[in-house]
Amino acid sequence: MSFPRPEVARGAVLGPLIAADHPSGVGCIADVPGVTLSHIRADTPEGPVNRLEVRAPDNVGDAPVYEGPTLYAGPYFAHFGHGVAEGLHRLWAARHFPELEAARIVFQMQPRAQRRPWFDAMLDLIGIAPDRVLLLDHVARYAELHVPAQGRALGGALLLPDYLSLFPLAPIPATAAPKRLYVSRSRYTHSGIYLGESLVERVLEQAGFAIVHPQDMRLADFAGMLRGAETIIFAEGSAIHNLELTGPLDARVMVIGRRDGMRRKFEALVRSLARETGFFAQARVAGSLGWDRANDRPRLSTACSIVPIDALLDAVGAFSGLDLPRPDEGAIRAAMRDDLMRYLSDPRGGEGSTEAEQARARRALEDNPEIRTLIAP
Repeated sequence: MSFPRPEVARGAVLGPLIAADHPSGVGCIADVPGVTLSHIRADTPEGPVNRLEVRAPDNVGDAPVYEGPTLYAGPYFAHFGHGVAEGLHRLWAARHFPELEAARIVFQMQPRAQRRPWFDAMLDLIGIAPDRVLLLDHVARYAELHVPAQGRALGGALLLPDYLSLFPLAPIPATAAPKRLYVSRSRYTHSGIYLGESLVERVLEQAGFAIVHPQDMRLADFAGMLRGAETIIFAEGSAIHNLELTGPLDARVMVIGRRDGMRRKFEALVRSLARETGFFAQARVAGSLGWDRANDRPRLSTACSIVPIDALLDAVGAFSGLDLPRPDEGAIRAAMRDDLMRYLSDPRGGEGSTEAEQARARRALEDNPEIRTLIAP
């Protein structure tokens, strides 16, 4: 396969990430002679769009100088889903071009952002030593900056036609794990949940599925499990982005949506990587414990949602080739209520919102007629 060689800028200046003007934008400090930096996203109806807003440095002064070749990897995001979906797709060049196999790698980061443990685990998994990688939160000069093309964008759009042929970037042995996996969110309640997931897990476990909690596993172990599976059911969330590390799978993959826009966020990605796909998109967002200050409403990204559990189990059974039992209405209601109580009592709920905002969000949630019915004795 033929892939474009990185553009090279001499005497480039890079600085940290900064606030962007556009709600979907990413801002940064940079002056890269002869090269136009970009960061493409495709998770909105507009399709692939360059969202990088570049500001020239005010004062370079006695900024440090990094000699030798440096590979530009783009923005660093401290959130796992975004970190993989948006931080992975220039690193292919460090594996593909011999002259860059030992080059320094630089990401631009926000000042005071943390280097997360999963980030170094991701680097190890794709065959890049973490000590090669610099997270830049200051202004610096680069004698020789190599800027590779971005392979794919947030939202799943492929930007290089043969990009998937590169994956996995380093060998990921398939494990001898169960062939059917359910990738759960039930231990990650505060960040969004569909009510009744606990019951779905019990039904699937009895049918031979392994219930997997990826946040409790080594990244390499989970990747190996995905590569060895035949059927994978995901509760919608950042765990789906692990597929970007594994590359194409000989597996059937289904996603259970818990919010609006699930297909826009994940369908292109999953369809490009799985042998067969399914999507269950009947969730109704009920409410949240956090407040979206910018839009003056409950935070939808971390909401709890209601799905028709009987219809969901029918869909999962049909996709998996299994005759799954249908729990009675009492069992479904009890499971939804238990999950709701876990959501309401999770001390991590509403993180980032003030106490007043959390109280406002909770009132709105409890005013939802379906939630009131579940809370009622």
